[in-house]
Amino acid sequence: MPFRVTALVVAALCVAAPARADSDSAIVHRRAHFAERGNELVMTMRFPELFDAAAEKRLSSGFPARVVVRIYVYRAGVDEPVSLAVARYRVVYDLWGEVYIVRSDLAGRIVDRHYRDRDAAVRAVTQLSSLPIAPLSAVAIGPHYFVAAVVELNPVSDKLLAEMRRWLTRPAGQPTVAGEGSVFGSFVSVFVNPKLDEADRVVRLRSQPFYRVPR
Repeated sequence: MPFRVTALVVAALCVAAPARADSDSAIVHRRAHFAERGNELVMTMRFPELFDAAAEKRLSSGFPARVVVRIYVYRAGVDEPVSLAVARYRVVYDLWGEVYIVRSDLAGRIVDRHYRDRDAAVRAVTQLSSLPIAPLSAVAIGPHYFVAAVVELNPVSDKLLAEMRRWLTRPAGQPTVAGEGSVFGSFVSVFVNPKLDEADRVVRLRSQPFYRVPR
């Protein structure tokens, strides 16, 4: 289905700036691209810093690597997110076939792709391309919003994944999973959650502000 690009329906509020990390919070400010597709808000964003040279080299060992991305949409001035999206990747090098196999689980759609080049496989798991992140009904026309994303390389526990699935299936109108406010609650708690530090690497991202305009 064709979709309208950001310049027509989601207006940026600030001029593009280079990515930078706040020294006190380690939040990387990253320019994202937003658009409307059907009844959904979609986003494109990159996070190449997730893999350093050592992590890329380990990919060639044949051991699988997992990437989990949580994308929170916040309305400015409101502490709870209006929507949450989850993207998951698994990449493993097939030593016999000499090919990198990347499995993506994006909005419940699972796809396997093969890459001969390691750099191409890394790019495939460090970029979101037009990923649905919120229903348009949750993003009102006019108010300012921004996206906060937490990207984990090789999370240690699957418990958090189970909690995310519970969040995604919560009853309509319930902003958080009962008893899990520290994981899915306020913007501050998202970035100070000690459970995240158990992963091999964690990248915390914040987009530029944006707002929807009438069609």
